[in-house]
Parts: sequence; C-alpha cells; structure tokens
Amino acid sequence: MSTAGKAPSLLLLRAGRVFAPEPLGRQDVLIGGGRVLRTAPDLSVLCRSLPPDAVIDAPRGTLLPGLIDQHLHFLGGGEGDGARMPELTFAAIASGGITTAISLLGTDIRFKTLPMLLRRANELSEAGLTTFIYTGAMALPPPSITGNIFSDVVLLDRVIGAKSAIAERLFPNTDLTALAELAGQLAQARAISGKAAALHLHVGRGAEGLDRVFDLTQRLGLPADQVVPTHVNRNPEHSPAFAQALEHARAGGTIDLTCCLGPLDGLPAGMDVVVAVRTALDAGVPLSRMTLSSDAGVAVPDPSDHGRLRQVPPSILFRDLRRLVHEAGLRWDEAVTLATTNVARLLRLDARKGCIGEGMDADLLLLNEADDIDAVFSAGKLIHESPR
Repeated sequence: MSTAGKAPSLLLLRAGRVFAPEPLGRQDVLIGGGRVLRTAPDLSVLCRSLPPDAVIDAPRGTLLPGLIDQHLHFLGGGEGDGARMPELTFAAIASGGITTAISLLGTDIRFKTLPMLLRRANELSEAGLTTFIYTGAMALPPPSITGNIFSDVVLLDRVIGAKSAIAERLFPNTDLTALAELAGQLAQARAISGKAAALHLHVGRGAEGLDRVFDLTQRLGLPADQVVPTHVNRNPEHSPAFAQALEHARAGGTIDLTCCLGPLDGLPAGMDVVVAVRTALDAGVPLSRMTLSSDAGVAVPDPSDHGRLRQVPPSILFRDLRRLVHEAGLRWDEAVTLATTNVARLLRLDARKGCIGEGMDADLLLLNEADDIDAVFSAGKLIHESPR
C-alpha cells in the first residue's frame, strides 16, 4: 500500500465501505492537493482521462474521516498525580487515527508554558498533523501569549479558544467575576474573529460540579455552545457533574466525555465512556451534543505494576469509538461523529474537517476487516501504516 513520504499528486482510494460519516457503501475517493476531489461508487471513466499517480484498493476496508481530538497534552501531563509524563510523539498521535489535534496546558503552568505548547503544535503541524491549542490554563487569572486571551484568539491562527477549570481542588477558581471576565473576552473574540473561541472547562471532582457553567450560560448569557465542559463522565457517587452535563446538553450545549476517565483505565471515580454515551442517549441527549476526547499524555494507574503510573496513549480515542460499535451497538456512522463532525461543528472547523466530501481536507482513516486501523492519511499524505 505504502505511499509514504510526499503525497501523490493524484491518489485514488477504493474502499468497500465508506462512512462520511453517513453510510455511502462502496466508494472511490479521488484525492489531490490535500483535498477530496470526487467521491462516487465508480470513478473508472474519470480516471481513464485523469489517471491517478497511485491507487489503493481496499475492497474489504472501511473508510472513516480522520479523528479530531480536542483534548490531549502535546507536552505530557501527570504532574497533578506526582508524575511527569514525556511529550507526545507524532507517531503516537498519527497511529491513533488522529489527524487534527487540539492541545492545552495541564496542572503544570510554571515549567510548561503556552509558548512551549505553541512551539510543539508548530512542530507537529510541520510533521503532517493539523494542530491547534487552547490559550489560558486552569488558573485564574489565565496566562496568555500576547498579554490577554482576546488577543491570543484573534491574532494567533493556531489558538482556537481558552481553557479554564471548575470544581477543581488544585485550582479552586471560586471567583465568578474572574471566570466571567475570561468568558467575556472569548465572546468578544468570537464576534471579531469568527472562530469558535470555545471556553474549554476542565471539570474536577468538586461537589459544585457544573454550577459555574450554569452561572455563565443562564445568568450571564454566554451561548451554551461556547462553553464546553470536559471530564464530565464522573461517577454519580463521587460528583454531580454527569447529571448536570446531561442538563447542559439538553439546553443546547455540548459535553465532552474523557476516554481514560473510568474503571477500564484504573479510575473508578469516573464513568466508562461506553456507559456514559448509552446513559446520555437513554436520557434524551442527542448524539450530536456529545464528543469524545482522549486526554492523552496524562498519567493513569498502571495495572501491570501496582503503585506506578503509565501515560495515556492517543490511541485510546479510537479504542473507545470501536468499543461503541462492537460493545454498545452503535453503527460506525453514529459512533464516529463523536470525534469528527460533532467536534468540527463545535470548534467551527466543519468547512474543511470532520467528514469525507468533495472539497474537504483528505484526512482519512482506513480500517481492515477486523475494524482495526490499517492506514491514516492527513491532507492526502500517508502518515501511518500498520505493520502487516
């Protein structure tokens, strides 16, 4: 299969099943200039007059849009757990099927900084990923690159929004005025720049849960789709966050579920994402109001070595999408929206990201017959191929 290195001028990819994410069945996908040029069940006639430089035939393969991970740690994480995990590599991200990655600072905001994060995002972009970052951090008032959050979002192309924290013992952020000031800067930045200018809120284990989300949306009028609480799949025995998140989603917001937050990864205070998605659906939350992210780079307990920690890999995002299909009964066209179209719409990337269609970026994920990752393409370039 290999088309590694420089992307072919014209690549024809034939797949037995294509989910764009809507099911299209068997499709030929013609790729050029980093974009999808044409899709159809049979492009043989077109290809006779416009022969491709390379052809990939996968009659039993499944083609999905490349994944968008809106929460992972390029610089590593784990400091809040007494560990210091290394930087994520390009190979680790690409092999997980992720073609667009959005990163942020974690607990450490003294020895890891926003300029360092921006530098790493630039490096990964040069290697072949689409990358963005959140400015700000858990602390209030928030750090910035240019001097304030508004200018970071408006002036820096790679800044897509800002991070903060609520219900978090390490950063209590009890001052609603400071959080409202941050939200106001983002509202202004959205109006000026047209970007999503999302307020990406780390939700900790505090008893207040999402109270601050409701303060911002219900009392202060910030649009519900601009406030994105993450890590909301908390065990109800430990936090009210999940029940509140369902309320936020039913009111028009989007909730982000964290793949590594649950018993499967040694965190019983969390709720497994497969359970969380099914519970949310049963509670009347549309699938379109949910997203998944990996939180890759942070530390979780290592089941093979009691007392030690291991780093969460980016591949955990695809792992749980696959589990939603193989364990929870969702179809691929449903499950994959949680890390493609839903995220692209939320972050205003949907003009070029999140689906397979003419004019869209050729970010593609090819699966084999067992629904394991076979190959990953970013802007038409092969960035990962599984060993055969």
